[in-house]
Amino acid sequence: MAELRPVSAQEVAERLKAAHDSGALSAAPPPPEVSPDRWRLREAAALLGSFHAGSLASPSGSVDAEDLRTFVVEDCERVSTAAGSRWRLTSGVRTTVLDRLRDRHRLLDALAAVEPDPLDIDRVMAEAYLRGAAPPLDEQTMEELTGTLHVVQWLMPARRATEALARKGVLLPTAEEVGNTVDLAAVFQPLRLLAGEHFVGRRKELQELADHVEGAAGAEPGRPPLLVHGPGGVGKSTLVARYLLDHAGTADRREFPFAYLTFDRADLLPQQPLTLLAEATRQLGLLYPACAEQADRLERAVRSTVAAQTAVILEGVEGLLPTVMDADDDILMHRFAQLVREVSAYRTLPLLLVLDTLEQAQRHGTDVVDRLWDFVEALRRICPATRVVFAGRAPVHRTTCEIPLLGLEPHLALDFLRTRLAEAGITPDDAYLVSVTHKVGASPLSLKLAAELIRREGKEGLRDPEKLRDILFRLGDAEVQAVLYERILDDLEDRDLQRIAGPGLTLRRITPRLIQEVLAVPCGLGEISEQRALRLFHLLATEATLVDVTQGEDVLVHRADVRQATLPLIRRKHLETSRRIHRRAVRHYAASDGPQARGEELYHRLSLGQATDVLDRHWAPEASLYLESAWEELPPSGQAYLADRLGIAIDPAVLAEADGEAWTRQVVRQARTLLDAGQAAAALALIRERPARPCPSGVSVLEIEALAAQGRMPEARRLVTETLERAGERGDAEAYADVAVLGARIAEDLGAYGEALDLLNQARKAASATPGRVAWLQASVAQLRIHRRSGAEESAQAQELRTAVVAATDRLRRRERRAHPSLVRELAAEVGDMVPGLLSEAARTTGIDNSGGAGGALEWTLTEADVTDFVHTAKGSADVVEEPLVAPERGSLSRGKTSQEWGEQVSEYLDSAPAMGATWSQALMEAYRAEVDRPTFGRGGTGHDG
Repeated sequence: MAELRPVSAQEVAERLKAAHDSGALSAAPPPPEVSPDRWRLREAAALLGSFHAGSLASPSGSVDAEDLRTFVVEDCERVSTAAGSRWRLTSGVRTTVLDRLRDRHRLLDALAAVEPDPLDIDRVMAEAYLRGAAPPLDEQTMEELTGTLHVVQWLMPARRATEALARKGVLLPTAEEVGNTVDLAAVFQPLRLLAGEHFVGRRKELQELADHVEGAAGAEPGRPPLLVHGPGGVGKSTLVARYLLDHAGTADRREFPFAYLTFDRADLLPQQPLTLLAEATRQLGLLYPACAEQADRLERAVRSTVAAQTAVILEGVEGLLPTVMDADDDILMHRFAQLVREVSAYRTLPLLLVLDTLEQAQRHGTDVVDRLWDFVEALRRICPATRVVFAGRAPVHRTTCEIPLLGLEPHLALDFLRTRLAEAGITPDDAYLVSVTHKVGASPLSLKLAAELIRREGKEGLRDPEKLRDILFRLGDAEVQAVLYERILDDLEDRDLQRIAGPGLTLRRITPRLIQEVLAVPCGLGEISEQRALRLFHLLATEATLVDVTQGEDVLVHRADVRQATLPLIRRKHLETSRRIHRRAVRHYAASDGPQARGEELYHRLSLGQATDVLDRHWAPEASLYLESAWEELPPSGQAYLADRLGIAIDPAVLAEADGEAWTRQVVRQARTLLDAGQAAAALALIRERPARPCPSGVSVLEIEALAAQGRMPEARRLVTETLERAGERGDAEAYADVAVLGARIAEDLGAYGEALDLLNQARKAASATPGRVAWLQASVAQLRIHRRSGAEESAQAQELRTAVVAATDRLRRRERRAHPSLVRELAAEVGDMVPGLLSEAARTTGIDNSGGAGGALEWTLTEADVTDFVHTAKGSADVVEEPLVAPERGSLSRGKTSQEWGEQVSEYLDSAPAMGATWSQALMEAYRAEVDRPTFGRGGTGHDG
């Protein structure tokens, strides 16, 4: 028997380390059925982002077919790339292989065993890090950062490989470091794509931008925002992008903080300006890491408020937002101003907000632009260091400084052409360049297309008078660009590619399958094979002037600038072909799954001008994200339908083209928005533009509300009676209940409680015939409120109703509660003491007014002991408190918080079953009662505009 001896802790640690380094403590070795050839395949693919199975070389020569099949089936997964469908190792297998190889030289040998693929950025970055040649993170392109992130994610779980590489000096950044750099690069990527390497001239305009942002004139109190405006393709976005890159593009050249906000992004909503504040906050946190934590807290607060506001908007209650949220924008803007001060702590720096593609916001209507403008002006008052630059196609009817952009100046147009052509090895004389600019104009997009045409056809291409007759007629920019585009198509070498490239603009996305199933037959190619479609796809992918390759997908998209300029002409020239493509595309996408497929299917249905009832059957809410950018491409009927779905205001001429149902929806949306903005007279005028009677019930409800908001109560009450009669005759129980509840609110505001109760009795009966409990509860909780306000809450009738409301509230599904936050608040006001958790839920979902109104009274009704218990609980103190807590000053608990933050904090307190929970609940219930008792119409209501 071996002699026992004591072992020191240091010796144990050394033995464990030696065992770890030798692999003795690693997972069990791979099962014996994994053949050597299969292992070699695994090793060859270990640092590849994707691959074709046949491209993996084996040092032993040919790979056994069975081993290759097993490797692909069991060790790999399919992945879609820009080069088509490929394979990649599954994450578990990759981790095992990396840990097995782990040595730097063995990993490089594995890479050397496979033919290099420059399209595989993951492989490129893996080799760069192994050779110590990777650029610093802040110098990597977005593509390189993506590759770096993948390499880090591969090696993170392969601990043995990571530690072995670290000992050899191969140090990788953390996933968090790469992620932060990616997020920051994403801020600059659209700017670099816009400004590119071909920016010329515009020195005068750049200086005007600089004067506005940096100069003394820009700091003048009350100096209005700057508007850069001009037609599409003239370079508005490019100008502001160039300015930002020149002055704030790198960490060591950040002359001022900025946020680039473009309304092309579906998540930036002009009708909800807080979405802009959230994104601006996020960008500041990325630009200034020292303030990242503060920015993150503020961003979460803003997004929480946006979510609460959105829920109320979607509920469709009277008024866009309840008064509980009135002060939130102001609170959040003050906190944003504090963040800006922190960012500029060491120097007095202006904050530049660039709001690009303003035309997208203008499309939503003047009321939305008014709301956006008011928000911007309020932010400038609260944060005087803010400079605002708008970029859009048309002037706005506001006081602004302006930089109108037209075509490039003659010498700049020549520089632009000269630079573009030099890259193609063409050095024409100045006289020739002047003749080109005389023919195509000075729009940057026209010049870009002309340069491409010269590159393809040579200098003679733009001297042929017959070919250029349309251009010589001095057409407008858009027509010039369309003609140039057609000329480029005519110059394509492959005749089949010529046939599909023009009509192919009908599709927004192009794949090999779409070429085969949708384009080929209408474009005159007949039925083609999958291989032929794939070849055409790859040929089209090389035409960078026409299309962009979608990163990571086997998809091409038309360049936005080219599509916008040329689509109208192409559609006129290929009208019937386009309609056939639309019909085939509908069938193609209808057979596909996913929100993007639904969006494309609906795009083609809208383009065909299908009827509202057909579109309704196929509508999918998640598709809206993919449709907003297509609005201008659609016919008037499609615009009218989509405008309603997306909340966009449309031109009266377009509205006149809409069918009855689409007109009703659009008028309801626009009138609702006008009423929310306090413009009752404008809403009434809009509703009465089509004098046909009777109006649809949804329109009548808004007409009643518009009349009441103007104080025209007799007319409003007469219309209530007429609309109820029509709804009763039609048997429309849902409309009857809605109108009766609205009529009851008008009567309640006038103090006619008996009339209100009678209407609510009728509403409850009608609601009983509708599905769900929401309509019945809306009428019933209003009835409870009137019983309370009239002093009859102890009556047998009121008590019986209260019991029924409590039971119905208990059965209300979570989804229904989330969809009706205002109803939850009204229920909390009337039965919050009888439904556990209801007051907490109301506080969490709709917040608590902290602006000094009804909610402000909450703190004043609480005792010092109540407040002390709240502070004690909120701070998470232990059971034994070493020092007595002093209650804060009255009214200070909610100071600086949004209604949503204050509500969430009170909700957490109530959910903790605190000692003073009962008194807090009673005080909160009284605060909610004060809110719901406020008149909706007349004095204290929505107000009237004359």
